[in-house]
Amino acid sequence: MNSMTATSVFLSSLCLLACNADINPDSREGKNRAAAGESPSFVFHRSSEPNEKAFTFLLPEGWSISGGITRVDPNTSGGSGNAIEAKLYMKLSSPDNKAGMGWLPDTRFFDMRRFPGQNLAAPMFPDGSNYNGMMVMRMPDPEDFIRTIAVPFAHPHAQNLQIIGVQQLPELSGEYRKMSALMLGGYNFEYQTAIATMEYTENGIQYLEKMVCAIEDWGQLGGGLWSNKETWYVRSEKSLFESYAPVFATIGQSVKLNPVWISREIRSQQVNSNIALQTQRDIERIDREITEHRSRTNSEINNELYLNLTGQEDYTNPFTGETERGTNEWNYRWENDQGDVIYTNNQNYHPNDDVDIAVKGFKRSEIRKR
Repeated sequence: MNSMTATSVFLSSLCLLACNADINPDSREGKNRAAAGESPSFVFHRSSEPNEKAFTFLLPEGWSISGGITRVDPNTSGGSGNAIEAKLYMKLSSPDNKAGMGWLPDTRFFDMRRFPGQNLAAPMFPDGSNYNGMMVMRMPDPEDFIRTIAVPFAHPHAQNLQIIGVQQLPELSGEYRKMSALMLGGYNFEYQTAIATMEYTENGIQYLEKMVCAIEDWGQLGGGLWSNKETWYVRSEKSLFESYAPVFATIGQSVKLNPVWISREIRSQQVNSNIALQTQRDIERIDREITEHRSRTNSEINNELYLNLTGQEDYTNPFTGETERGTNEWNYRWENDQGDVIYTNNQNYHPNDDVDIAVKGFKRSEIRKR
């Protein structure tokens, strides 16, 4: 089965984290000060995914990156079920490790009970066993997957977990369904997509977290195959969650894919799946369709997704003239030719005169003229 777009579509979605919404103007200044640690400016450095340089993004100064693109070895995992495409397992952490963002790997599972007529070997593979490199497990809904699989995986020391809200995202599920039909010659996967708001304690700290998860059902053709798709979260100390919203938004809006990596990954997945592309034109078509899908999905997430705390603005890159999307939670935006970005509310602040900033060459990035 053609699964080659899983990673490329997944990485594309990283730039869709932030959405348009309302925020109380009177509370904006206090929130910015809290998120920026009372600094007169908030500095973001253009950083790369560490392992394969698959994409770049803006990382707040002082934050750390762990993980990145990973590969499953079919020889050590019990089979090839999860070894076709690259997987993203990455975490970004604030200097005090009390705020961050994380992405969990897309993983295929096998539900032996869903199509018993096709799964004659079902009695030999109870829940929890390994079937061709995939865990045998009943297909849950997104909330159950978050509660039983995602949170224990991402936060093994979390205690007293409470899911205090779940928002279903049917229109986003519809966009995923359209994309699967596009890439699979008319055959539709089915999707359930939701965002869960959670509270829990970890090492004595009370956290608020929002996690997005889509469950991808391969249906009759898959004979019991299902997977989690695009599972990621943002979290911080409960009292500071809204303060970090512009930071989370800035990171998400800043993702730029590496087209060389994407092309190489598509070809690699074709080899791993034993499916050959017919012509170079097919690759160009796929790239174009992914871009179109990303635009539609971005619009949908902007309407429905989780932050609902931060606005967006279009800025002009002072070096390239290109339009870039950024948060409007700060009054002034600066950028250098390396892609580093500084936000500030101080009209008299000039980053090139700041002795605490090692990199220089900043110019004002103005709001795009309309």
